Amino acid sequence: MRTSLIIIFAFSVLLGCSSSKTAISDSHAIHGLVASKQIEFTATSANPTVTQSLNSIANSGLLPPGSNISRIDLTGNNNYLKIFGDSVSANLPYYGERQFGGGYGSATGIEFNGLPDNYTQEFNSNKQKYTISFQISDTSDQYTVYMDIFPNRSSNVSVNMANRNAIQFSGTISSLTIDN
Repeated sequence: MRTSLIIIFAFSVLLGCSSSKTAISDSHAIHGLVASKQIEFTATSANPTVTQSLNSIANSGLLPPGSNISRIDLTGNNNYLKIFGDSVSANLPYYGERQFGGGYGSATGIEFNGLPDNYTQEFNSNKQKYTISFQISDTSDQYTVYMDIFPNRSSNVSVNMANRNAIQFSGTISSLTIDN
């Protein structure tokens, strides 16, 4: 008897804890923002690929305050990824390892500016988010960028590179103004 009461209680708790998805309306502001292609992403944290070398840097105390090996706080760091019309531009910090010989060139972070290849943006109604993806190259690397944008304007950006380990950023988006 007691076992059956526990099972019924557990079952009712599980049913009561089911998540509810509320679909955003077609008039939600996020649709207009993404459609305008006037978006600025600002990263609040970086999530690099954890390697032995990065672990050594963390152990030596070289990471910013409030950071650890898998999440680096970027508060106060001037960074961006901008989508403006058919062009994209970025200046994001990079924490990680280069995989092939050669130097970083003059750019030590993730820096590009120009017309991207294979630009796509689509809304996933099941996950209630936009996904933007594109490729772009500069003189030192080739980048594949994936950006997830949520209705509350939070965003995750993943950058895969030909010559360096991948890195992910978390942050927020805003409307790009003419002054930027």
